[in-house]
Amino acid sequence: MNNKMRLHYSLLFLSFFFLQFSVAQSFSGGKTEQQIEQEAFTFFDGENFINALPLYQELINVYPQDPEYNYYLGVCQVEVNENIKEAIQHLKIASTKNVNASVPYYLGRAFHMNYEFNSAIRYYRKFREYYKKKSIGIDRLIEMCQNGLPLVNSYYVVDVKNKKVVNRSEFFRHYDIEGFEDRLSKKDKSLTSRYDGEGDKEVACLANKGQYIYFSSYGKNKKTGRDLYRAKRLRNGGWGEWEALNSLNTVYDEAYPFMSNDGRTLYFCSQGHTSMGGFDIFRSVYNEISDTWSEPQNMGFPINSTSNDLFFATDLNDEYACFTSSRENGKDEVTIYKIKLADYPEQKVVMNPDLLSNIAILNVGSSNVDGNLFEQGAEEPSYSMKYNKEDFPYFNFPVTSELTYHYLNEFKSSEAREIFIEAKNDQFNSDSLIDGTEDLRSQLNGLEGMPHNVLANKISKLEQKSFELSKQAENKLLKAQSQESDYLNKNIIGTVTAEVHAPSSKGQLVMSSEIIPSTNSRSGAKIVNKTEDGYVYHLQVGVFSNRAESGFFSGLDDVKEEIVGNGKLYKYMVGIYSTFADAKKKIPEVRQLFPNAFVVAYKDGIKTSLSTAIKATDQDYKPEPQPVAAVVNTKAIQTVTDDHVNFRVQVGAYSGEVPEDVKLKLENFSKYPIDYSKDYRGYTICTVGNFDSYSKVSKLKMELREAGLVDAFTVAFSDNDKITIQQALEILRQ
Repeated sequence: MNNKMRLHYSLLFLSFFFLQFSVAQSFSGGKTEQQIEQEAFTFFDGENFINALPLYQELINVYPQDPEYNYYLGVCQVEVNENIKEAIQHLKIASTKNVNASVPYYLGRAFHMNYEFNSAIRYYRKFREYYKKKSIGIDRLIEMCQNGLPLVNSYYVVDVKNKKVVNRSEFFRHYDIEGFEDRLSKKDKSLTSRYDGEGDKEVACLANKGQYIYFSSYGKNKKTGRDLYRAKRLRNGGWGEWEALNSLNTVYDEAYPFMSNDGRTLYFCSQGHTSMGGFDIFRSVYNEISDTWSEPQNMGFPINSTSNDLFFATDLNDEYACFTSSRENGKDEVTIYKIKLADYPEQKVVMNPDLLSNIAILNVGSSNVDGNLFEQGAEEPSYSMKYNKEDFPYFNFPVTSELTYHYLNEFKSSEAREIFIEAKNDQFNSDSLIDGTEDLRSQLNGLEGMPHNVLANKISKLEQKSFELSKQAENKLLKAQSQESDYLNKNIIGTVTAEVHAPSSKGQLVMSSEIIPSTNSRSGAKIVNKTEDGYVYHLQVGVFSNRAESGFFSGLDDVKEEIVGNGKLYKYMVGIYSTFADAKKKIPEVRQLFPNAFVVAYKDGIKTSLSTAIKATDQDYKPEPQPVAAVVNTKAIQTVTDDHVNFRVQVGAYSGEVPEDVKLKLENFSKYPIDYSKDYRGYTICTVGNFDSYSKVSKLKMELREAGLVDAFTVAFSDNDKITIQQALEILRQ
């Protein structure tokens, strides 16, 4: 896509949104969330996506499900061509709410860049339908995706000899092939129209021993974009009349023509013909007898990609060639590839479409890499069954949005459990292969010639196998999740949903998280929905995907039902208390029936923040001293004063003794408070650290994961009561 078209769509709807939060959450550099957001949007609005990206990443770290932050971050990643697979996930979250009308467009672009052409077409069409105006640009993007579908069914094996990243400006000055500079010429005034600007495209190619010159220009008008022309040298040394290469030109841009040393084979790049994204490189052969050009032939994948692929040039003997692409780069840089040409390039069928983006990354010495993982007869790495039913570690496996399993015996479906075990073993073997490649890479230093190529090929195959296993594990986890949800739906609760529902007028964004067990009793607590005036407190016991019978709350008073999620979910609270202190006293009693119960505040029937409510109703409230249970090191847990909220990292929950390997790994973190305490089930909960900042605890979490405690996750507490991360951040924002 050319710059004009890209800017047109990337800025089309920016005037529709500017969201400002009034919060005081601290971020890195001592800035508040509001300051970070305003700075990020200033960069975004000025199309400085590179500087905007890390700021939105910081906001996402605190608010991972915020649709608007996900939108901005996804757009930045697409615009700078960074982490496209991650951008897809961010934009999908943005699509759950009406954040911006351009979400389908950017989702289309992200899928397009990731070679997922069918998905890209679907979102491009969705954007076009919403826009309700005929858009040649979107229509062309859809055509490019349709062009790409057959092009990536197979790929050519490319022997890459060298690659280097250079500035986009006059990139061709870095081409390193024999005779290239001798055939390069700058267009003089006789070869420039009044529409042509300065820049890279003003370069021209001399051919047929200097008797012809090939170049691109807007010509006498700009209606068909840049077109290809040639001119014949006159006796006085000047150039004759322009001859348009009409059979090669389209209504889109053509540029960078280069005539091979044979005087007949012309390489050029075009946004038209069968391009699958941006500029593709084409080849056409001139027939001097008939004075005609053959139909332009796409150079194929992976010479061409979904990014801009430019200026294919060959040496004097047609032995080597150079071309340029932006597939691995951001806005201001490109990569130059030097490849060895083959008389009959080897072509292979793509067996795994998930590897297309990997195949497109052309690495030096990758001529023998199969992109379909292992060739028949190649040495297969050993597969280890590390995990089994008898000795399976603690894990975090989300079945629905907030229903998470930690132990195998929590699975209700035996089939789902088996698939989950297989997935964990696939991921273990994938990680083992990556560890093995790091050892092999250290052996590459000093090797040359065939030994180097053989080892490099082996490393490439191991990396591809690792990728396949990782993707296989990901798919199996999704299958296990689906299988377990289906089993719960059919045999236990009727309906389990993992969808994010829109907020109700009186609630916040809610996800279905609890399961209501069936009950045959219809006697029990009376459900009332009377609205109380002023500030009141309740104990929230759950949000359910199906309505509870009154017998479910037997023994509890003042049960309140609130319908949320556009009428699809039912939130239940118990008790009516005038102060936070009174509500808190009831927590131990209610948790005997509902272990996850917590205090919520309402004002005039509308949910409000605990911090605001406490300041209004409990002016003299003082939290009880927080008990410290079985601390491993001697450092005492410090009391946090910011509304009594603190963050820790939970590394495990153990039914028996804490494993020795866990204790050994935690020795490296002895500078932090380490706590072992029992929960209501009798499990030992191990947490590390005690922070008043979410960003600080996030850093510790990553350090623990890198140390081998891969299931570490952040938890939050208000006083000694466990609360959700969202609730903790809400309190801190007051």
